[in-house]
Amino acid sequence: MSVFRKTVGAAVAASALLLVSACGGDTADGDNTATAGGNAAGDAVEILLPFPEGLPFAPLIVARANGYFDDNNVTVETSVADGSGFVTQQLVSGNVQFALLGSADIAVAASKRDDVRVIFCNQVNNVYRIMATEESGVTDIAGLAGKAIGITEPGGGENQYVNAALADAGLESPGDIKVLPIGAAGPQTLDAITKGTVQAYSSSFPDIASLTASGVSWVDITPEKYSAVPGTCMVTTQEVLDSEQGMTNAKGIAKAWVDGQYFALENEQEAFDMICEEHPEACANPDAAQALYDEALNVIRPDTDDQRPGEVAMSAWETVVEILSASEVVPADLDLTPVVSGESIDEVVEFAYSDH
Repeated sequence: MSVFRKTVGAAVAASALLLVSACGGDTADGDNTATAGGNAAGDAVEILLPFPEGLPFAPLIVARANGYFDDNNVTVETSVADGSGFVTQQLVSGNVQFALLGSADIAVAASKRDDVRVIFCNQVNNVYRIMATEESGVTDIAGLAGKAIGITEPGGGENQYVNAALADAGLESPGDIKVLPIGAAGPQTLDAITKGTVQAYSSSFPDIASLTASGVSWVDITPEKYSAVPGTCMVTTQEVLDSEQGMTNAKGIAKAWVDGQYFALENEQEAFDMICEEHPEACANPDAAQALYDEALNVIRPDTDDQRPGEVAMSAWETVVEILSASEVVPADLDLTPVVSGESIDEVVEFAYSDH
C-alpha cells in the first residue's frame, strides 16, 4: 500500500469541483449538436466534454498546442456539458459524433445503443480512490470492519466502487461498517476526518489531494481490480465510423490525442507549461497546480510496460459491467467486447499508434 502525500492548495479544490461535476447535470454550454455520419472535409469536428478543460485534459491541450490535430488534417472544437449524464444522452440520441465519457457512462450508453464505440481512453486508471487515514492503521478494505468510511454523497461516482470493494471483502453496510455522506473536499469533510468520525474516505483524486493539503495523511487501499477501471474515454458510434469522413476524423482525433499523451508523459514540465499558458487560471498557485498535474498524469500513465497510453484491458471493462450490474444499472450479460474492439476500432488504433 502506498501513502498518498502531496501538498496541494486551493487550485486543487477548484479542479476537484470541475472533475466531480462530471457526475451529474443535464444542461450544456453552447451548441452541442452535430449530425452523425461525419462532417464535410475541412469542417470543425466537435468533441463534447463532461467538464471544462484543465489539468486532467493535458493530452488535448498539448495536442492543440503542438499542432497534432493540424498534422492529422482534423480541426477540433470542444464544447462543455454539465455532466456525463447529458453527454451520454447526446451520444445515444446521435446528436454528437465524439464525446469523452467515464467508463460507467459508456456501459450505460452501450446498454441503450448497441453501436457505441470506444477508440481510446484519456485516463487508463480509475479517477476514484478509496483511502484510509494513516492514523487509523487500516491497510486494506477488510481492515475497515467495525469502522466508518466517508463518501461525497449517495449518488457520488465513487459509490459503485466502494460498494463493490466492501462486498468483495465480505463487509455489509449497515452492519459491519458505516458508510457516511460527508461531502466533497471542504471544511465539513475535513472535520469528519480529523475528528475520527470516519476512518476512510472515497472520492476523486483531486478531492483526496485537496484534503492532503489540509494535513490528512492517507494510505491508498483501493483494490487493484478497481484501480484498473478506466476514467474517461473517447466515444463515438459505428454509424460515424462507417462513413469515410467519420473514420478520417476518428483517426485524426485518436492519433493527435495519443501523441499528446506520449508527449505529456515524456515531457512533463513542458506540457505543464503549455497548460498554464492556455489556462492560466488553473495555475494561479503554481505549486498546487503542479501537484495536481502530477496526480492527473498518474491516471493517464499505464501501470505496466506492455500497456500503451490510452489502452485498457478487456478485463477492466468486464469489471465495469460487474460493478454496474450488481446494482442493476446495466444488464449482467452486457457484452462490451464490440464496444472496445472490432475491425473499425482496430483501424483507428493502428493509425493512432503508428509512430509508437
